[in-house]
Amino acid sequence: MPPVFTPLNDDRTINYSVIPEYAKYLANAGIKSVLVGGTTGEHMSLSVGDRKKVIDAWVKVAKTTDLHIQVQVGGAPLSDVLDLASYCQKVGADSLLTLPELYFKPDSVDTLVDYVELVANAAPNLPVLYYHIPSMSKVEINMPAFVTKATNRIPNFKGIKFTSNDLSEGAQVLRALKNDQEMFLGADTLIAPAALLGIKSSIGTTWNLFPRLAQDILNAVERNDVARARSLQETLSLAIEAHTVEGPWVPIMKAGMEIVSGIKVGPPSLPQKPITDEARKRIESRLRKLQIM
Repeated sequence: MPPVFTPLNDDRTINYSVIPEYAKYLANAGIKSVLVGGTTGEHMSLSVGDRKKVIDAWVKVAKTTDLHIQVQVGGAPLSDVLDLASYCQKVGADSLLTLPELYFKPDSVDTLVDYVELVANAAPNLPVLYYHIPSMSKVEINMPAFVTKATNRIPNFKGIKFTSNDLSEGAQVLRALKNDQEMFLGADTLIAPAALLGIKSSIGTTWNLFPRLAQDILNAVERNDVARARSLQETLSLAIEAHTVEGPWVPIMKAGMEIVSGIKVGPPSLPQKPITDEARKRIESRLRKLQIM
Protein backbone atom coordinates (compact mmCIF):
# COMPACT_ATOMS: atom_id res chain seq x y z
CA MET A 1 0.00 0.00 0.00
CA PRO A 2 1.78 3.19 -1.10
CA PRO A 3 1.25 6.22 1.15
CA VAL A 4 0.52 8.73 -1.59
CA PHE A 5 2.14 12.14 -1.92
CA THR A 6 -0.01 15.26 -1.86
CA PRO A 7 0.78 16.96 -5.19
CA LEU A 8 1.57 20.64 -4.75
CA ASN A 9 2.04 23.52 -7.17
CA ASP A 10 5.11 25.71 -6.85
CA ASP A 11 3.08 28.16 -4.74
CA ARG A 12 2.28 25.28 -2.31
CA THR A 13 -1.41 25.09 -3.30
CA ILE A 14 -2.69 21.55 -3.82
CA ASN A 15 -2.59 20.29 -7.40
CA TYR A 16 -5.73 18.16 -7.51
CA SER A 17 -5.50 17.74 -11.29
CA VAL A 18 -2.58 15.30 -10.94
CA ILE A 19 -4.44 12.84 -8.72
CA PRO A 20 -6.37 10.95 -11.48
CA GLU A 21 -3.13 10.36 -13.42
CA TYR A 22 -1.37 9.34 -10.22
CA ALA A 23 -4.09 6.85 -9.29
CA LYS A 24 -4.07 5.31 -12.77
CA TYR A 25 -0.27 4.96 -12.65
CA LEU A 26 -0.48 3.00 -9.39
CA ALA A 27 -3.42 0.86 -10.47
CA ASN A 28 -1.67 -0.04 -13.73
CA ALA A 29 1.34 -1.19 -11.68
CA GLY A 30 -0.81 -3.68 -9.80
CA ILE A 31 -1.42 -1.59 -6.67
CA LYS A 32 -4.78 -2.36 -5.01
CA SER A 33 -4.84 0.17 -2.15
CA VAL A 34 -3.37 3.51 -1.10
CA LEU A 35 -2.91 5.44 2.13
CA VAL A 36 -4.00 9.06 1.93
CA GLY A 37 -2.69 11.52 4.52
CA GLY A 38 0.25 9.62 5.95
CA THR A 39 3.68 11.04 6.69
CA THR A 40 4.43 10.91 2.97
CA GLY A 41 1.20 12.78 2.26
CA GLU A 42 2.09 15.56 4.74
CA HIS A 43 -1.48 15.95 5.97
CA MET A 44 -0.21 16.96 9.40
CA SER A 45 0.94 20.19 7.68
CA LEU A 46 -2.40 20.86 5.98
CA SER A 47 -5.61 22.48 7.16
CA VAL A 48 -8.58 20.25 7.90
CA GLY A 49 -10.39 21.78 4.93
CA ASP A 50 -7.56 20.89 2.55
CA ARG A 51 -7.29 17.39 4.02
CA LYS A 52 -10.97 16.83 3.28
CA LYS A 53 -10.56 18.01 -0.31
CA VAL A 54 -7.66 15.62 -0.85
CA ILE A 55 -9.72 12.78 0.64
CA ASP A 56 -12.60 13.68 -1.71
CA ALA A 57 -10.27 13.57 -4.72
CA TRP A 58 -8.94 10.10 -3.88
CA VAL A 59 -12.38 8.68 -3.08
CA LYS A 60 -13.53 9.96 -6.47
CA VAL A 61 -10.70 8.33 -8.43
CA ALA A 62 -11.26 5.07 -6.57
CA LYS A 63 -14.51 4.69 -8.49
CA THR A 64 -12.60 4.24 -11.75
CA THR A 65 -9.48 2.49 -10.43
CA ASP A 66 -10.97 0.17 -7.75
CA LEU A 67 -8.34 1.32 -5.27
CA HIS A 68 -9.01 0.76 -1.58
CA ILE A 69 -8.70 4.18 0.08
CA GLN A 70 -7.27 4.20 3.58
CA VAL A 71 -7.03 7.62 5.23
CA GLN A 72 -4.72 8.72 8.05
CA VAL A 73 -6.72 11.14 10.22
CA GLY A 74 -4.34 11.83 13.13
CA GLY A 75 -1.81 14.60 13.65
CA ALA A 76 -4.34 17.29 14.57
CA PRO A 77 -6.30 18.46 17.64
CA LEU A 78 -8.64 15.71 18.82
CA SER A 79 -11.79 17.55 17.70
CA ASP A 80 -10.36 17.77 14.17
CA VAL A 81 -9.26 14.11 14.22
CA LEU A 82 -12.80 13.03 15.16
CA ASP A 83 -14.25 15.34 12.51
CA LEU A 84 -11.98 13.80 9.87
CA ALA A 85 -12.82 10.26 10.97
CA SER A 86 -16.54 10.95 10.75
CA TYR A 87 -16.05 12.68 7.40
CA CYS A 88 -14.18 9.69 5.95
CA GLN A 89 -17.06 7.40 6.82
CA LYS A 90 -19.55 9.84 5.31
CA VAL A 91 -17.78 10.29 1.95
CA GLY A 92 -16.91 6.64 1.36
CA ALA A 93 -13.33 6.00 2.42
CA ASP A 94 -12.64 2.32 3.02
CA SER A 95 -10.56 2.31 6.22
CA LEU A 96 -8.83 4.62 8.68
CA LEU A 97 -5.38 4.91 10.19
CA THR A 98 -4.64 7.20 13.12
CA LEU A 99 -1.59 8.64 14.79
CA PRO A 100 -1.61 9.10 18.57
CA GLU A 101 -2.19 12.48 20.18
CA LEU A 102 1.12 14.21 19.49
CA TYR A 103 1.23 16.90 22.22
CA PHE A 104 -0.48 15.41 25.27
CA LYS A 105 1.02 12.07 24.36
CA PRO A 106 -0.41 8.74 25.57
CA ASP A 107 1.91 7.42 28.27
CA SER A 108 0.50 3.92 28.75
CA VAL A 109 -1.31 1.15 26.94
CA ASP A 110 -4.60 2.23 28.51
CA THR A 111 -4.33 5.89 27.52
CA LEU A 112 -3.42 4.95 23.95
CA VAL A 113 -6.36 2.56 23.73
CA ASP A 114 -8.60 5.33 25.09
CA TYR A 115 -7.46 7.65 22.30
CA VAL A 116 -7.86 5.12 19.48
CA GLU A 117 -11.27 4.18 20.86
CA LEU A 118 -12.45 7.78 20.51
CA VAL A 119 -11.36 7.81 16.86
CA ALA A 120 -12.94 4.43 16.18
CA ASN A 121 -16.23 5.55 17.74
CA ALA A 122 -16.32 8.52 15.37
CA ALA A 123 -16.39 6.11 12.40
CA PRO A 124 -17.95 2.92 13.76
CA ASN A 125 -18.59 1.43 10.32
CA LEU A 126 -14.96 1.64 9.16
CA PRO A 127 -11.96 -0.55 10.03
CA VAL A 128 -9.55 1.50 12.14
CA LEU A 129 -5.80 0.86 12.42
CA TYR A 130 -3.15 2.46 14.62
CA TYR A 131 -0.06 4.16 13.20
CA HIS A 132 2.99 3.20 15.29
CA ILE A 133 5.88 5.46 14.26
CA PRO A 134 7.87 6.20 17.43
CA SER A 135 10.70 7.91 15.52
CA MET A 136 8.26 10.73 14.68
CA SER A 137 5.53 10.52 17.32
CA LYS A 138 7.86 9.73 20.28
CA VAL A 139 5.07 7.53 21.64
CA GLU A 140 6.93 4.39 22.71
CA ILE A 141 4.43 1.95 24.16
CA ASN A 142 4.51 -1.83 24.07
CA MET A 143 2.70 -2.68 20.86
CA PRO A 144 1.79 -6.33 21.53
CA ALA A 145 0.09 -5.27 24.77
CA PHE A 146 -1.63 -2.36 23.03
CA VAL A 147 -2.92 -4.53 20.18
CA THR A 148 -4.30 -7.11 22.61
CA LYS A 149 -6.16 -4.54 24.72
CA ALA A 150 -7.39 -2.53 21.72
CA THR A 151 -8.76 -5.71 20.13
CA ASN A 152 -10.70 -6.55 23.28
CA ARG A 153 -12.16 -3.07 23.70
CA ILE A 154 -12.69 -1.67 20.19
CA PRO A 155 -14.96 -3.65 17.82
CA ASN A 156 -13.68 -1.98 14.64
CA PHE A 157 -9.99 -2.01 15.58
CA LYS A 158 -8.40 -3.94 12.72
CA GLY A 159 -4.67 -3.65 13.02
CA ILE A 160 -1.54 -1.55 12.91
CA LYS A 161 0.97 0.17 10.69
CA PHE A 162 4.27 -0.79 12.32
CA THR A 163 6.96 1.72 11.32
CA SER A 164 9.85 0.43 13.38
CA ASN A 165 13.00 -1.54 12.71
CA ASP A 166 12.31 -3.78 15.73
CA LEU A 167 11.19 -6.92 13.93
CA SER A 168 11.28 -8.88 17.19
CA GLU A 169 8.47 -6.70 18.53
CA GLY A 170 6.84 -6.80 15.10
CA ALA A 171 6.66 -10.58 15.22
CA GLN A 172 5.05 -10.36 18.66
CA VAL A 173 2.45 -7.92 17.29
CA LEU A 174 1.68 -10.31 14.45
CA ARG A 175 1.04 -13.13 16.90
CA ALA A 176 -1.29 -10.89 18.93
CA LEU A 177 -3.50 -10.04 15.95
CA LYS A 178 -6.66 -11.95 15.02
CA ASN A 179 -7.43 -13.42 11.60
CA ASP A 180 -9.55 -10.42 10.56
CA GLN A 181 -6.82 -7.92 11.47
CA GLU A 182 -3.74 -6.82 9.53
CA MET A 183 -0.22 -5.61 10.21
CA PHE A 184 1.47 -3.31 7.71
CA LEU A 185 5.23 -2.95 7.94
CA GLY A 186 6.38 0.65 7.52
CA ALA A 187 10.11 -0.04 7.05
CA ASP A 188 10.84 -0.39 3.33
CA THR A 189 14.37 -1.71 3.85
CA LEU A 190 13.09 -4.68 5.86
CA ILE A 191 10.30 -6.03 3.66
CA ALA A 192 12.11 -9.29 2.82
CA PRO A 193 13.16 -10.29 6.37
CA ALA A 194 9.76 -9.21 7.70
CA ALA A 195 8.03 -11.42 5.12
CA LEU A 196 10.08 -14.39 6.35
CA LEU A 197 8.59 -13.72 9.79
CA GLY A 198 5.08 -13.75 8.30
CA ILE A 199 4.56 -9.98 7.92
CA LYS A 200 3.29 -9.93 4.35
CA SER A 201 1.72 -6.46 4.08
CA SER A 202 3.46 -3.11 3.99
CA ILE A 203 2.88 0.62 3.64
CA GLY A 204 6.01 2.17 2.18
CA THR A 205 6.82 5.43 0.39
CA THR A 206 9.02 3.69 -2.15
CA TRP A 207 6.07 1.68 -3.45
CA ASN A 208 5.14 4.93 -5.22
CA LEU A 209 8.44 4.90 -7.07
CA PHE A 210 8.99 1.15 -7.47
CA PRO A 211 5.58 -0.51 -7.05
CA ARG A 212 6.48 -3.73 -8.84
CA LEU A 213 9.72 -4.21 -6.91
CA ALA A 214 7.87 -4.55 -3.62
CA GLN A 215 5.57 -7.15 -5.14
CA ASP A 216 8.54 -9.02 -6.63
CA ILE A 217 10.22 -9.22 -3.20
CA LEU A 218 7.10 -10.68 -1.61
CA ASN A 219 6.60 -13.11 -4.50
CA ALA A 220 10.18 -14.36 -4.08
CA VAL A 221 9.53 -15.01 -0.39
CA GLU A 222 6.31 -16.86 -1.24
CA ARG A 223 8.30 -19.10 -3.62
CA ASN A 224 10.91 -19.71 -0.88
CA ASP A 225 13.50 -18.12 -3.18
CA VAL A 226 15.51 -16.51 -0.41
CA ALA A 227 18.46 -15.60 -2.64
CA ARG A 228 16.17 -13.73 -5.04
CA ALA A 229 14.36 -11.97 -2.21
CA ARG A 230 17.67 -10.90 -0.70
CA SER A 231 18.95 -9.61 -4.06
CA LEU A 232 15.79 -7.59 -4.71
CA GLN A 233 15.82 -6.21 -1.17
CA GLU A 234 19.42 -5.09 -1.68
CA THR A 235 18.42 -3.30 -4.88
CA LEU A 236 15.60 -1.53 -3.07
CA SER A 237 17.81 -0.60 -0.12
CA LEU A 238 20.45 0.87 -2.44
CA ALA A 239 17.77 2.84 -4.26
CA ILE A 240 16.59 4.26 -0.95
CA GLU A 241 20.16 5.12 0.04
CA ALA A 242 20.53 6.93 -3.30
CA HIS A 243 17.96 9.38 -1.93
CA THR A 244 18.61 9.57 1.81
CA VAL A 245 22.05 11.18 1.55
CA GLU A 246 20.42 14.24 0.01
CA GLY A 247 18.04 15.37 2.73
CA PRO A 248 14.87 14.72 4.73
CA TRP A 249 12.51 11.90 3.73
CA VAL A 250 9.57 13.66 2.11
CA PRO A 251 11.54 16.22 0.04
CA ILE A 252 13.91 13.57 -1.33
CA MET A 253 11.12 11.11 -2.08
CA LYS A 254 9.00 13.75 -3.83
CA ALA A 255 12.02 14.46 -6.03
CA GLY A 256 12.54 10.75 -6.64
CA MET A 257 8.89 10.29 -7.58
CA GLU A 258 9.18 12.90 -10.31
CA ILE A 259 12.48 11.43 -11.56
CA VAL A 260 11.19 7.86 -11.76
CA SER A 261 7.54 8.29 -12.77
CA GLY A 262 7.38 11.72 -14.38
CA ILE A 263 4.35 12.56 -12.22
CA LYS A 264 4.63 16.12 -10.91
CA VAL A 265 4.10 15.93 -7.15
CA GLY A 266 5.85 19.26 -6.60
CA PRO A 267 7.64 20.64 -3.55
CA PRO A 268 7.01 19.57 0.04
CA SER A 269 4.59 21.59 2.14
CA LEU A 270 5.99 24.24 4.44
CA PRO A 271 7.96 24.29 6.67
CA GLN A 272 9.86 21.65 4.71
CA LYS A 273 11.93 22.79 1.75
CA PRO A 274 12.64 21.11 -1.61
CA ILE A 275 16.06 19.70 -2.34
CA THR A 276 18.39 21.51 -4.75
CA ASP A 277 18.58 20.83 -8.48
CA GLU A 278 22.09 19.49 -7.94
CA ALA A 279 20.84 17.00 -5.35
CA ARG A 280 18.07 15.90 -7.70
CA LYS A 281 20.63 15.25 -10.46
CA ARG A 282 22.77 13.18 -8.09
CA ILE A 283 19.77 11.03 -7.14
CA GLU A 284 18.93 10.46 -10.79
CA SER A 285 22.53 9.50 -11.57
CA ARG A 286 22.63 6.96 -8.75
CA LEU A 287 19.33 5.41 -9.80
CA ARG A 288 20.53 5.06 -13.40
CA LYS A 289 23.67 3.28 -12.20
CA LEU A 290 21.42 0.85 -10.33
CA GLN A 291 19.43 0.33 -13.55
CA ILE A 292 16.23 0.79 -11.59
CA MET A 293 14.65 3.41 -13.86
